[in-house]
Amino acid sequence: MTSAPDREAGYLLGHSALEHRRLLIQASYVRPWTTRFLRRAGLSQGMSVLDIGSGLGDVSFIAAEIVGPGGRVVGVERDPVAVEAARRRAVFGGYADTVRFENAGLADFSTLEQFDVLAGRFILQYLPDPAAALNHLARFVRPGGIVVMHDMDVSNPDVSFPTCQTWNDCYAVLSQLFLAHGIAPDFGRHLTRIFLDAGLSWPDIESGAMTGGKPGSAIFTWLASAVQAVEPLLIQAGIELPEGFAIDDSLGATLERAVLESRSMVLGNTHYGAWVRVDDRLRQLEWP
Repeated sequence: MTSAPDREAGYLLGHSALEHRRLLIQASYVRPWTTRFLRRAGLSQGMSVLDIGSGLGDVSFIAAEIVGPGGRVVGVERDPVAVEAARRRAVFGGYADTVRFENAGLADFSTLEQFDVLAGRFILQYLPDPAAALNHLARFVRPGGIVVMHDMDVSNPDVSFPTCQTWNDCYAVLSQLFLAHGIAPDFGRHLTRIFLDAGLSWPDIESGAMTGGKPGSAIFTWLASAVQAVEPLLIQAGIELPEGFAIDDSLGATLERAVLESRSMVLGNTHYGAWVRVDDRLRQLEWP
């Protein structure tokens, strides 16, 4: 079996302080989706969890709350700055007895431990060969254990009702950026194929979209922070926001004002959760 590619090789958004800020904003907003997918997959008290691409630790902390003091969670992350931040957050948040973080790329990660659950959020789509990575990492899950992935789709061009062109145009740059870097903006729709290609059984799938629009909605901060974090990449790829936009701390207010004037309901990215039980068949497959 070939080594699974690691996050550093394909992670589009980098590891800047601005990206860490964006991740914290995003984590707060998408937490209910991740919690739902983990519980629907079967996480429960006392389980052990391997969280891949753990970043600042938010998925690991959700898992720790579900598995309780009798469980354990190991987060694996390539970025050493994020790992140190996650460790500090674990101490301050009261998770230190349940959660530990390891600094390793996914290709380099190996362990003699067996886990009840392999979990990941917004990680597979950044890997050059997500099926190979999933095949590799699922081998650390005991037979009968769970693989659960939370991924997204930012490809929808029609994300406001009635149309708010300002929102649509700003949202569209995310899809354009993914395409410019050869990353599928609709990756969440491909999870069934990725699981099957990884040698896993057919997964259960659930999906749903972010929605918002009322004054003060967190969705404005979510989109504004996402665009701010990727501004250097937009410039590099030659992707421009519509005339009149400023990619600065005023962007959230600009979006909110436009949406309120249009009296629109707006959508963010669509979330996909996929999960499956691991059987012995996976361990008998040889990866090409």
